[in-house]
Amino acid sequence: MNTYMQWVLPVVVAVCVLVCEQVAAQVRYLTDRNVFPSISRANTIYVDVQASSWKPRGRLLWDPPADIRAKLIAVGFEIVREKTHPHALTLTGSYEETRGRQFGINRYGTVLTGTFRIDHHEKGPLFEMTIQERAVLTPSGTLPYLDSLHNFLTNPYYHFLGEIIDGQIHRNQDAHAVFLKELHANVVRDAAPQVSDNPEWIPEGIHSMPQAHTLYEPVATRRTIGEFVQAEDNSIVDLLPNLLNHPDVYVKVRSIEAFGEFGVTEALPLLQGLKKNAQEVEVRNAASATISRLTKTSP
Repeated sequence: MNTYMQWVLPVVVAVCVLVCEQVAAQVRYLTDRNVFPSISRANTIYVDVQASSWKPRGRLLWDPPADIRAKLIAVGFEIVREKTHPHALTLTGSYEETRGRQFGINRYGTVLTGTFRIDHHEKGPLFEMTIQERAVLTPSGTLPYLDSLHNFLTNPYYHFLGEIIDGQIHRNQDAHAVFLKELHANVVRDAAPQVSDNPEWIPEGIHSMPQAHTLYEPVATRRTIGEFVQAEDNSIVDLLPNLLNHPDVYVKVRSIEAFGEFGVTEALPLLQGLKKNAQEVEVRNAASATISRLTKTSP
């Protein structure tokens, strides 16, 4: 991880209290999905991502191409460093920071846009993802650029970029199927007994994540739940009770809210128990509000 990324990670986590819950991303298939089973053994990939910024001298606080390579390595891809060397897949794209709306005198927001395309050396273009985030003006006075960057790094489609590419290439899974798999894996990891004094220890079978991936996991999980709600995809409902075991209180709150947004009246006994017995006041309050929502809408 480069010096700029080491500096910006704790700063962004500390100051970005208000997170954009709306997920701005799109996946577009460029070939028939029946193609994917025939390329499921493709594992070598060349990354060609160009990064630019509207800021003076075009200086970035982080290294997007290096971060993307780290995500791919973490899920088992073999990175090819030279374009002329044999490789099955190519990830091409751009990461652009453009000037957003004005917040004050000589003070502007920043719009962050990532476009990433996967090509196969024989089958051609496979799919493309576009991710865009921008800052919203917050009462905390957070620098708009840090808000934008925090939103981009916690966008599920970027946070799980490596997993999405892995799932699509190797198992023909779409993004939502990958999200469910990863959220379930996180629950299993958090429930696994800690048998080492090393705080960095991870149970066998669960791959090690880059630092940014780990730091942003709770916020990315909340936003992933929000993505299912936004897409009206109730396939996450069966996982919501398990997500109540997440160590982050606001993941629990977001899971409870999702019961109400999906109209899951079957969850009322569970919610009543949380309202009465949960240790965290935030969880008790969320359960109470969701119970009210469900009982008002139930026949």
